[in-house]
Amino acid sequence: MNTVDSLARRIVRRVRKIEFRARGRVSDPLSGGHLSAFRGTGMRFREVRSYVDGDDPRSIDWNVTARLGEPFVKVFEEERELTAAFIVDLSGSMDAGSRGTVMREAAAEFCAVLALSCLGTQESLALLTHTDRVESWLPPFRGPQVLSRVLREILERPVVGRGTDLSLACDQLGQRLTRRSVVFVVSDFRDDPARYAPALRRLGVRHDLNLVRLEPAGFDPLPGAGLVTFLDPESGAEFELDTSDPALRRELSKAVGVELDALLREAKRSRAVVTRLRTGADPLETVRTLVRSRALAHGEARG
Repeated sequence: MNTVDSLARRIVRRVRKIEFRARGRVSDPLSGGHLSAFRGTGMRFREVRSYVDGDDPRSIDWNVTARLGEPFVKVFEEERELTAAFIVDLSGSMDAGSRGTVMREAAAEFCAVLALSCLGTQESLALLTHTDRVESWLPPFRGPQVLSRVLREILERPVVGRGTDLSLACDQLGQRLTRRSVVFVVSDFRDDPARYAPALRRLGVRHDLNLVRLEPAGFDPLPGAGLVTFLDPESGAEFELDTSDPALRRELSKAVGVELDALLREAKRSRAVVTRLRTGADPLETVRTLVRSRALAHGEARG
């Protein structure tokens, strides 16, 4: 067996493992009634027809009415077909993690569980992966292989960049989506809020925006293990910290809080819902939290 065949088999096994685990979680009878939490939104123009008594005067097409000399109204129909689009961060920091799971794998499993439990298989899925550039783009598509294709792009896509440019990713997705969609931004958000905030707001104007913040378990708080050498996966820089120093631990905890507060503030301005997912945690619980948060934000009653 040559190297290419061996790699292909390893990729297939890894993708099937994630997909099988996700299907097992959402088929659990204790999963709860949160299916179909995300629905198609918006109205699509269908035709114009003659005005009849009882029509809303606000729907009158004044251009056609003026041209033909009698009142006509615009007829719209609800867009029921849903497009779910994922923006997934594949920067160097997404290779961090603990307890046997890196954030990149946690992102893949979350996307799989969400697609299976809340979206089903009839909706179109789209995916844009990024670092400090766009790494890959899968336009909206559906079919029996849709989930496997998405997982392969997240888990096995060789990336060119190592840094993070969330602003670029949001703007690129906004330009590529031709219809209103439900958008999930899956990232550790290790980027300057001043850079990505305007792009989030632009994306939130047209789309139903949901932010999933990935966090490596075991680092908050840091273990008091004395001197520890850390590697910045995006810059490659190494640095040593005394993790037993109380002052350092307080400052790091404060910095994490400031970072999270900034994300929550920008999410509110972008009309987005935020949820947090730690590596090693059950992604189904994160999906449930996201559904509840959306219900509260949208004024819905949901059990």
